Amino acid sequence: MSKKKNETHFVVKNLIKLMNDRDLNKTKFAELIDFKEPKWNKISNGNQSLSVDEISKIAEKLDMREIDLFTYPDKFYEPKNTNNDVKAQITVELKEELKHRVLELVFGNSNLELLTKKE
Repeated sequence: MSKKKNETHFVVKNLIKLMNDRDLNKTKFAELIDFKEPKWNKISNGNQSLSVDEISKIAEKLDMREIDLFTYPDKFYEPKNTNNDVKAQITVELKEELKHRVLELVFGNSNLELLTKKE
């Protein structure tokens, strides 16, 4: 993560929020994520960057997913298939004359010709 000196990365800001939300001071938070306090101080002050491996280790120590460190305090949820279209197929056998009347009733005159064409 490249950044200017003293510019705190948003993931670090999220970690600081998380630390505060858990009512932990810097010492306790550093212990929790298995960092030495001076290292956490440098990171939280924007003087040192986190590697991807460190983010993964922090997430594991916090019992979180890496993506949730990026979205904290929100949790990332993958969109579920929200296609609520219900598909149904009904087979009805009718005599030819009745079939035309039912198709006309359901689909109208304009589509009747398309539906009754023989393949």
